[in-house]
Amino acid sequence: MTIDVISFTDTQFAMLTAEQLLEVKEAQVKKNELLAECAKKLQNEKHRLVKNGVYYSPRYTLLKNKLEAEYQEKIDLLREGLLFYLRYSMRPDATVTPDVNAPYQVDYSLSYEERYVIVKNYYEATYETQAEQFEAFKLDKVAPQYLGELYAPLYDYFKP
Repeated sequence: MTIDVISFTDTQFAMLTAEQLLEVKEAQVKKNELLAECAKKLQNEKHRLVKNGVYYSPRYTLLKNKLEAEYQEKIDLLREGLLFYLRYSMRPDATVTPDVNAPYQVDYSLSYEERYVIVKNYYEATYETQAEQFEAFKLDKVAPQYLGELYAPLYDYFKP
């Protein structure tokens, strides 16, 4: 099973407990069920419209957009609930003291997007090449916990 309900790196998944991994798996199963339910409803609507001879009208597109938006909202709520659970059930890493080990500003009152920008700007300003940025970022022990789910996209960004 592919886990795509949240975007964590392998390192971040390795830091999760068995209970947290079970929550991630359950959320992924629920997401897959929601997507399957949406696809089934769309298929039923398509058959109904074809039977009535109005499939090529804009009606199917409107129904499809409405139904997909409705299910995407449910998936987003599921994802946010999982992230909330993970954020507050993570065991703090005793080896990480953000004030000492982080070469950039560490402020947990900032949003994750603001943290992302601070970390990204630090590595881009400090290291010249993408390879140097990536190597330094990989060694950062604060970033996975500090950036949360946004660690994986930044990891991919720096990856040469």
